[in-house]
Amino acid sequence: MSDFERVAAAASAVAPPLLEVTDLEMHFPKHEGVFVRREVARVRAVNGVSFTLRPGETLGLVGESGCGKSTLARAVLQLHRPTGGSVRFKGQELTRLSGEALRHVRRDLQMIFQDPYASLDPRWTIGQIVAEPLLNFGRPSRDELRARVRALMLTVGLDPDWVERYPHEFSGGQRQRIGVARALALEPQVIFCDEPVSALDVSIQAQIINLLEELQQRLQLAYVFIAHDLAVVRHLSHRIAIMYLGRIVETAGRDAIVERTRHPYARALLSAVPIPDPKLERTRERVLLEGNLPSPTEAREGCDFASRCPLRKTIGASDAERCLRERPPLVPAKDDANHLVACHHVS
Repeated sequence: MSDFERVAAAASAVAPPLLEVTDLEMHFPKHEGVFVRREVARVRAVNGVSFTLRPGETLGLVGESGCGKSTLARAVLQLHRPTGGSVRFKGQELTRLSGEALRHVRRDLQMIFQDPYASLDPRWTIGQIVAEPLLNFGRPSRDELRARVRALMLTVGLDPDWVERYPHEFSGGQRQRIGVARALALEPQVIFCDEPVSALDVSIQAQIINLLEELQQRLQLAYVFIAHDLAVVRHLSHRIAIMYLGRIVETAGRDAIVERTRHPYARALLSAVPIPDPKLERTRERVLLEGNLPSPTEAREGCDFASRCPLRKTIGASDAERCLRERPPLVPAKDDANHLVACHHVS
């Protein structure tokens, strides 16, 4: 375990969780028929996810497109009402809240959206966009509102005199900074970052990541950072969780998940990440997956990854059959209680 992971583990052991998600499910019904609508299937976008998040901690969420990362974030925030499971924020069950009670909790749970071009209203000025949360949760005077908006613009590295401009006058990186300012307006404790740098150039990505790190240290924010780029997630996260088809299949400290990968899907995912050293890139082993991705509408008894798993080819017939009939739970590895893996054949 690295020094970074020891410090993070020690902090986690002391601080109680801010956010506790248990067996969360988000299923979307699929209907057919014109005059009589009937449910014919269910898309299991999130299918039994559990994790915790503590103050000042960053949980990185990684997985291929369509695995349920963004839907998970929206279900936790109650933007989608979960089909099942529990979401507790500071001990309060969010799935049972509605109306004003839920609205009050949302002050502390904010989101930075993926697309900086679509998440800002083009008809509003930047000042109006950043001020909207403040107006929704209070009645500040005009002077107080102006001072707060200007302070938020400075916090994210933008000129306060730009508040009268419109989104189309800004670059992608500047727009994402505006999104960060909007998320910070109510001084939240948890921010979900839904691929906030995937639409930006590499140099701009670095600026936004450094900004998020600086804000976390200054304000003791907790992040759930959703991304495809494992290098970005490893740089920013304390812990990393890898999702496949609506479930978390492996989670551990950021260095352990990269250096001591256990789950076969996680190994395949990591092997696809390019290495900047050409010599190492030519010599390293690639894990190629065969077969088709299972449909999220299918109800399976066994492991979701069984049809594509390269490990099943190396084990006995009885063990391979077990993968098809018995779903592996997410349990600690024998040699590391903080490293959780959902695989029957990985110790």
